[in-house]
Amino acid sequence: MYTSDIDAGRKHILKHAAAALIAALFFACSGAVYEHFSYGVYSYYTIYAFVFPLLAGILLVFAAMRRIQPSPRTLFLLHACWAALAVGSMAAGAIQISGREHKLLIVYPVLGALLCILTCISYRRDAKSA
Repeated sequence: MYTSDIDAGRKHILKHAAAALIAALFFACSGAVYEHFSYGVYSYYTIYAFVFPLLAGILLVFAAMRRIQPSPRTLFLLHACWAALAVGSMAAGAIQISGREHKLLIVYPVLGALLCILTCISYRRDAKSA
């Protein structure tokens, strides 16, 4: 493999990491704005929804540092994982703020956990083939 291929792969991973970190910034800002204008009514689900894309971005930065090129399948699963968990966290926060509970909210963490497991399996296959 040529050095330019490694650098191109690293740049590709860092672009995905930047997208996840920008999403984390968006969720952090939206949680802060909501908390500021909510008249004291807030939910920890909405405040901490930024954690999921932040962790995904950090994992991608570590993957770029280790020079492991995740496959497109792995990147898709990782983005789907943090998106399901972050959107589920925002939805759970909105439901909690309204004073209700809904049993369908369990879908988000279950889907996020399943996608996380699939991402780990796919990433290990990528690491073994590197």
